[in-house]
Amino acid sequence: MPSRPLRQRLTPRLRVGGLTRRLQTSVAPLVAAVLLGACASQPAPPPRPPEKPPELNLGRGDRAYLVDPLEGYPEQVDPGRRERLERAWHDLLERADVAGARATAGELAAVDANLLPAAVLTAQTDFAEGRPVDVVTRLVPVGDRYPAYVASQLLLGRAAEQAGDIPLAYAAFRAIATRNQLAFQRLGELHPRAMEILGNRLQEALRTHRLDEADKHLALLKSWGPAEAVTLEGARALAVARGDRAAELTAIRELSARRPDDRGLLERRAELEVAVGDPGSGLQIAQDLYDRDPQNPSLAEKLAAAKFRWRLSLLPEGVQEVAAKPELTRSDLAVLLYWLIPNVRYARPTNGRIATDILDHPHQEEIVRVVNLGLMEVDATLHRFSPAAAVRWGTALRGLTRVLDGFAGEEVTCLGNAGKGQASQGAVCAAAAGCGLVPSQDDCQMGAPLSGGDAVELIRRTLKLLGGS
Repeated sequence: MPSRPLRQRLTPRLRVGGLTRRLQTSVAPLVAAVLLGACASQPAPPPRPPEKPPELNLGRGDRAYLVDPLEGYPEQVDPGRRERLERAWHDLLERADVAGARATAGELAAVDANLLPAAVLTAQTDFAEGRPVDVVTRLVPVGDRYPAYVASQLLLGRAAEQAGDIPLAYAAFRAIATRNQLAFQRLGELHPRAMEILGNRLQEALRTHRLDEADKHLALLKSWGPAEAVTLEGARALAVARGDRAAELTAIRELSARRPDDRGLLERRAELEVAVGDPGSGLQIAQDLYDRDPQNPSLAEKLAAAKFRWRLSLLPEGVQEVAAKPELTRSDLAVLLYWLIPNVRYARPTNGRIATDILDHPHQEEIVRVVNLGLMEVDATLHRFSPAAAVRWGTALRGLTRVLDGFAGEEVTCLGNAGKGQASQGAVCAAAAGCGLVPSQDDCQMGAPLSGGDAVELIRRTLKLLGGS
């Protein structure tokens, strides 16, 4: 086939190319319009919400304990420092800016170490970081200085609670309960547990013979709940530990009013009433107990003791005062032997011993009588009685065995030779136990100090052997 001329071969291609270019030129705006239309038909993306500020990592409700560090502070703070404190506190709560609050508090404290709201703000950052023990260490001195400082005591109470010191928490809340509703609420919630723990601490202090510490615990118990059973039981236990029968009686009176059917309390109250309280009331209680159970030998013995102590209340006041002493002297024992044992008071001595140190003594008559009856000794060389010297159990038991030897009938066979001459301490103790003056030889306590109450009871048992009641 003859080839076509060059022009004929090229012309159609140019046409096609021209058409292509024209199509491209006309289609491009169309595509752009379509694309623009498609974009215009899609909704705009929603605006991104603003980021929330960080929050403090606190337990439920703990934020309420972080109040304005200036709340309840009794001192004046200049406006500039006040504004910085409040701004830092606000940023701590709203933006969790712990570092900023701590830095501000440190700067203010460096300028004025006595600015206690700065210490409270620092404690708030400790609390925010979960360190309640540090809060307690920091705020206890603040609370000691300003007990009604609300911001300090409120946080101290919560931190102490978290640290496990419930009594401290209770004390902090109690200090501001009239000023802050949250503290008042927590006070009521913590009261039973605080009293229980403090009572346990008192008992532990008594168990380890730390009486001064026990006394401090009792003072708090009396302040927080003076009429509650734990307080009264604590008061009784401390009184027993100290040998303070009057204080024990005060506690037992209130306890027995709460528990009127507690026989143990009533028996002890009867004993204490006749010894250091109202002998008539003690005798009535002992009689009532015996009437309920007349076959009980223990109650019969307690009734007899109550009757004896009631008769003692009819003696001169000076004799009653001697009988109530926690520790007796030799002259005191002579007074009790003379006044409580009729045989001694009315007997005619056969000896004429002289003691040169009792010539001007107020109880010369009583001492002369017991000495000349041979119931108590005078130093044979110096002729001294030593009336002010402390008397021991051994002296009392020896004197009473001599009373039995001199005045008892032949039916009293428990003495052996203990009531005669210079019997040994062992013989005296054995006779005292055999005659029922003491429960056993282990109870002789020959070298122990003698109280008025113990002497009176020994004399009562002696009188029983002499035919008295």
